[in-house]
Amino acid sequence: MEENASTAPVLRRIGAKSNPLFAPLETLTEIRTNRFLVRNLIRREVRGQYRNAALGYAWAVLEPALLASVYWFLFIMLSGNPDRMYAVWVLLGVIVWGCFSKSLNAATNSLTNNVRTMHLVYFPRSIFPVSSVGANMVVTMMSCLVIAPIVYVYELEVTVHLVWVPVGVFMAGFMALGFGMMMAPLNCVQRDIQHLIRFVTRAGFFVSPVMWTAEMALERGAWGEAALWNPMVLPITMVRHGIEGKIVDLPSAVIASSVVVSIMMYLIGTMVFSKYERGAVKYL
Repeated sequence: MEENASTAPVLRRIGAKSNPLFAPLETLTEIRTNRFLVRNLIRREVRGQYRNAALGYAWAVLEPALLASVYWFLFIMLSGNPDRMYAVWVLLGVIVWGCFSKSLNAATNSLTNNVRTMHLVYFPRSIFPVSSVGANMVVTMMSCLVIAPIVYVYELEVTVHLVWVPVGVFMAGFMALGFGMMMAPLNCVQRDIQHLIRFVTRAGFFVSPVMWTAEMALERGAWGEAALWNPMVLPITMVRHGIEGKIVDLPSAVIASSVVVSIMMYLIGTMVFSKYERGAVKYL
């Protein structure tokens, strides 16, 4: 009996959480450890967006291309805007803002949308918002292929500053990930959160530099300078200036604040998610 007792397997608690203060690093470790799973979930979500579509992935480029033609007609033909690149700036603003808004909504709903999977097998639940945001970032980068004909039509020079395009997209998704992870546990308890986030992303479209640029804001005096403190100014301007072939020309304080907000969003979001996700999923 003593022999059997000594050789009995030790039961360990699955998914035990440590101090939430370590959540930001633990989330990165979970992503690295489960990178194969993350890649497959991202692939599944991207495929799901274009399932049963005759043109398939071509819609990722076709949609922004059609938007470009609409913006060109509205802002160049109708309004007579003197800036020949204005329609392009609006198109890029829509693409980057779309990455942020879709990623934020997906991350907020990541737990509620994966109830069946969570009941079948255990793996770190942080994988759900990460893969949801990752899928939207992949689709956004596919949409950015519309840049190629824009560069040709407007005879823009391809420079090393083009690297700002993926950096801007990543920053928009990174901000959405942190905010979405903060909201995901609360959304399990109270579904009003997903409706609130949907409203926030729609309203944010108008107060973010989608229909306007940082250069326009600087020309408006004090109110324009205040608008530059919107955290989304930096990622959208990165993409625009990357296409234009120049450095990100923003006040250093604005750049620093946007970077700090992004990092703080991630830190707070992962800590809140780590502390409350276990109790929140009991409401699903």
